[in-house]
Amino acid sequence: MKLTNKTRMKKILPYIACFFMLFLQACNNEVDDLFDTPAQQRVNEELKACKELLISSENGWVMEYYPSANQSYGGYVMILKFTDKDVTVQSEIAANPSDAVTSLYSLKSDMGPTLNFDTYNKYLHYFADPDNNGGAGLGKGYEGDYEFIIQSHTENEITLKGKKTKNIIKMKRMETSGDAYLTEIIKTRTNITSIQGILGYKGEVNGQEVSITIPSDRRMTIQVGTEQIFNVAYMYGLSGIQFYQPIEIGGNEISGLEWSETNNSFMWNENTLEQIPDPIYPKYLKYLGNYNMNYFYGQTERNIPVTLIAKTFNGSEKSYELQGLPFPLQVSYNVEQDCLEILTYQKDGYYVAVWEVIGNGTLSWAGGLGLIGKLKEGTSNVYEFVDNGVWGTNIARALILWSASGEYKGFGGDTRFQYIILTKNQ
Repeated sequence: MKLTNKTRMKKILPYIACFFMLFLQACNNEVDDLFDTPAQQRVNEELKACKELLISSENGWVMEYYPSANQSYGGYVMILKFTDKDVTVQSEIAANPSDAVTSLYSLKSDMGPTLNFDTYNKYLHYFADPDNNGGAGLGKGYEGDYEFIIQSHTENEITLKGKKTKNIIKMKRMETSGDAYLTEIIKTRTNITSIQGILGYKGEVNGQEVSITIPSDRRMTIQVGTEQIFNVAYMYGLSGIQFYQPIEIGGNEISGLEWSETNNSFMWNENTLEQIPDPIYPKYLKYLGNYNMNYFYGQTERNIPVTLIAKTFNGSEKSYELQGLPFPLQVSYNVEQDCLEILTYQKDGYYVAVWEVIGNGTLSWAGGLGLIGKLKEGTSNVYEFVDNGVWGTNIARALILWSASGEYKGFGGDTRFQYIILTKNQ
C-alpha cells in the first residue's frame, strides 16, 4: 500500500513530540545541574566566608561611614565588633568613646552578599533614622544606610556599598582597641574644630596655590588657582582629615590633609598652610563676658547676673550661650547689624518663642523671628532687646517658653522674659 505524505506525517508526529519532550527535559536537568545548585552553593560559601572574616578580627573593624547619597554631612567613624549573631558598636558621636551598644546583624543574598543591621542600634541607625531632627530634619534625618552590599573583601579590608545611597563604605581591620582609636579620632577632631576666627587656610599643594574653606558640615571647598574648585566630603582620621574620594591637584591625587598641632594648621608634604583670619571674629568676641539681665516676669521686675560664653563660630553659625537663667539660652551674633540676636528655636521638647505681650498676646516660634540687642542711646554697654522686624504686623516684646501642651515649666523657674535689657559689666 502506498502511503501519502499526509499519512506519513501522522505517523511521524508522535515521535517528533516525544523527542522534543525528552530534549527539553534533558536541557532543564542540565541547566539545573550546571548553574542553579552550584550558584546557590557559591553564595552560601561566600556568606560563610564573610561571616568568618567579620568574626575573625579580635578588635573589630573601623567603619568609615558616609550618610546621604551626596555625602552632604561628611563622614563618621564607627567601631564594629562581630560575634556569630551580634554586633557591638562604638561611635565618635557618643559622649563617651567607650560607650558601646549591641544589636543583631545578618548576612543575606540580595543583589549579591549583603550585610544588614536588623535591630535598632542608636549608633548604627542614628544616620538612617528618619525621625532624627538632624540632617534634613524630621521625616528624612541624615538619609543614611543600614543595609550594605558587600562589594569585595581581603583579609584586612571590606568594601561595602549602601543599598540606598550607593555610597562606598570601607571597613578596615582594627589593630588597637576601639576605645584607644576613638580617643585619638576625637582628639584630632577637637584640635581642628577648636580653631576659631578664621575663614580657612591657604598655601601650596603640589606646586599649586590653594585656598580652603571649611563649613560646619564636614565638607570643605578647595579652590586651586583662580578657576578649579572642589567640594569635598571628609571625615576625621588619626592624624588629620581624609576625603571621601581622592582629588587631583598638580597632577597628583590627594586623599586627605595632615594636621599640625604645633602650627594649628593643615600640612601637605611638610608645607604648612597659612590661616586666613576672619575680620568678623573680633566683633563677635567683644560681646563675651558678664552682664546684668533686667526683665519683667508679669508685673515683677527681675535683675540677675548672667554670663555670655562663646559656643560656635564658623562660616554658617556664630552663636553664644547665655548662662544664669533656669536654662541655657541660645544667642546669635547678627553679622549684618553687628549685634546680639535671640531667635526662636526648638530643643528637647520645648520652644523658645517670641511673645507680643500687648493686646491679644500672640506668640510664635516660626523661624527667623526674634529680638535684637540695640545699644541704648548715650551708653556704651546697655543693650535693649526689641523686635527684629520679621514678624510682620506683630511686635515681639518678650520671650516665652512653650510646648505642645502649653507653657513649658520643666526648668522650674521663670518662663516669661519681658522687656529684656542686658548691661555689660565694665
